Amino acid sequence: MVVNRLRLTIFSIITTQLMPFKEALECMVGEYKVDGQCCPTCHPGYRVHETCSLMTGTTCVPCDPGTYTAHQSGLKDCLQCKVCDPAFGLVTRRECSPISNTVCGCSPGYFCTNMKDDDCEMCVAHRVCTPGQYVKSRGTERNNTICEKCQAGTFSPNGTLGQCLPWTNCTAQGLFEEKPGTDTMDTLCSMQGNPPLGFIGTPIIIIIIIIIVTFVITVISIIMIFVRRKKNRERG
Repeated sequence: MVVNRLRLTIFSIITTQLMPFKEALECMVGEYKVDGQCCPTCHPGYRVHETCSLMTGTTCVPCDPGTYTAHQSGLKDCLQCKVCDPAFGLVTRRECSPISNTVCGCSPGYFCTNMKDDDCEMCVAHRVCTPGQYVKSRGTERNNTICEKCQAGTFSPNGTLGQCLPWTNCTAQGLFEEKPGTDTMDTLCSMQGNPPLGFIGTPIIIIIIIIIVTFVITVISIIMIFVRRKKNRERG
């Protein structure tokens, strides 16, 4: 009984004395600290299956599909591969491998709002320029579209043009300006000045009447010719 107590006391003293050395232990490159000892790390693409002992080294096993380790480590579990979620405008640029994570990029028409190295965390749809604007700079995977307003004397009907179009100069073409241009619509020109509202359709109506009268006269003339010929035959 006394011997056992003595052994326990000696073990406690030794453990207490060694504790500072255990805490101050620093491992070399290629090792990791576990349970007060330094064990060899596992290579990229592997994880720790069993830690080392005084008699054996670290036992490493390959990462399961869908997981990875990019560096030498003492991880017992490989890291989960990232999924590029289409709901955030993401597409897969590079598939995950045992030694590298998935790399995501943006779908066409989207740009990245949170880029880390070459990997994108979230994408947003490019700005759409509206009528009256032109596309100063088209969007890329890293930058949004830049829109600018049309300057006076120019217009953009749909907002997709690389530059606004100048208004048509009606006078220079020998035409009359029927309606001035806006930032979304060109100047409207006509062959003649605007007539009074009550006479806008008069020329067309007159032309139609002339055509109808001419047609009626022609038909009547043809009928009369046939009638005369018929009477002449009967007399003869």
